[in-house]
Amino acid sequence: MPIHEKSLIRPENIKTHDNLVIDGVNVSGHWSTFIESRVITDYNEDMQDEIAALPGGENIHRCWQCGSCTNACTVNAIEERFNPRYW
Repeated sequence: MPIHEKSLIRPENIKTHDNLVIDGVNVSGHWSTFIESRVITDYNEDMQDEIAALPGGENIHRCWQCGSCTNACTVNAIEERFNPRYW
């Protein structure tokens, strides 16, 4: 299965086992691909307030990444380093 938005993943965070058997099932290669969680250390705690101050941003506090409004974050088109739908 391909990794969507692979360009957003740091190569060192992609882990694949060349030879891995779990409970007698061979899950080697792309079947054993895992993506380590990323850690954000420079999080801007004021970002939500900044977005809420923009026209149309008053409901940002309601967002909890359910994907109901869109299947991909539209902010990513403006700032490609930001995509809360990718983890």
